[in-house]
Amino acid sequence: MGRRVNILKPEEAFPGNVFRTFDCRHVRTSMSVSLHRSPAFNSAHYKGLATCGSVWACPVCAGKIQERRRLELEHLVQWAETQEKQAIMVTFTFPHAAFHSLADLLARQSDAFLRFRRGSPFSRLKDFIGFSGLVRSLEVTHGANGWHPHTHELWLVDPSVQADICSRLVELWERACIAAGLLDPDDTAKVQAFRMHSVDVRLNATSGDYLAKQDSSRNWGITHEVAKATSKAGKAKGVHPHEFLVRRQKGDAARYFEYLEGMKGKRQLFWSPSLKAKCGLQDFSDEVIANQEQDDADLLGRLDQDQWDFIRSKRLAAQVLDAAELGGWDLVTRYLKRLGYITRPPSELS
Repeated sequence: MGRRVNILKPEEAFPGNVFRTFDCRHVRTSMSVSLHRSPAFNSAHYKGLATCGSVWACPVCAGKIQERRRLELEHLVQWAETQEKQAIMVTFTFPHAAFHSLADLLARQSDAFLRFRRGSPFSRLKDFIGFSGLVRSLEVTHGANGWHPHTHELWLVDPSVQADICSRLVELWERACIAAGLLDPDDTAKVQAFRMHSVDVRLNATSGDYLAKQDSSRNWGITHEVAKATSKAGKAKGVHPHEFLVRRQKGDAARYFEYLEGMKGKRQLFWSPSLKAKCGLQDFSDEVIANQEQDDADLLGRLDQDQWDFIRSKRLAAQVLDAAELGGWDLVTRYLKRLGYITRPPSELS
């Protein structure tokens, strides 16, 4: 195993109490790091590296995990049609301000959902709409009004359900948010805005309507809205916390660590008990998915400890993958040599 190195300041001792994401795709889990290329997509990747499997903290793992979750949601929607069920998306939000901490908002949101689903009013509503399960996605963005936690829920209901159920959902959600301290009932303006914007219902999730954009060039459908929460481009409504890593404005570092602490232990996707089994899906954890690799990829070569330490110290991991895609193993070795890597005799590597 390679030593844990702070790639930003390699001369300094590395602290032990850090997020495991720091090691993700950097620390070896075997004697060598193998380099592979998929012939179908001409995409290169490494094997033999640690993965954190964190959908919250790691943009790399998040992308891989969420693509798998998106496929699961598409399967669920297709299965629902065979069961004569309609998939609808219900989005819940609430008022928030810049002075609210993320941890406090998440705690109150969790309390509000417990109150929302507790008791006979919600049970009667479920019976009325033929509710047979849900998938809930938790999303957090940050904007001018501070942290904005909200959820997208994919509900399986009877085909006859119409958008008029929104008014009943607003009633139940308003009571829950008032009880949880998320809405001041004496603030007339906020209550009015809450009733207009706090709940959104989209019918017929398989209709092909595009509900969200990953970026300016690609649209996503219902399953992407639920599963691809971390990839939504932040516009007027705010940015996803991963954007902090890119823009690095004043306060972004502190906000990012507040986000990591707040999301610790949270699940991004929650499925109703037994729903995955009913629709024929096997349940895999985020960590398992993050570690899965393409079986059809060709082995190009193996990087020994010395080579990998050089790549890490120069922060060349992405460039080496580019070289592998362009010219295979030969270009990789020539690229490393050009950048100053000198092959050391075996006696020096022991």
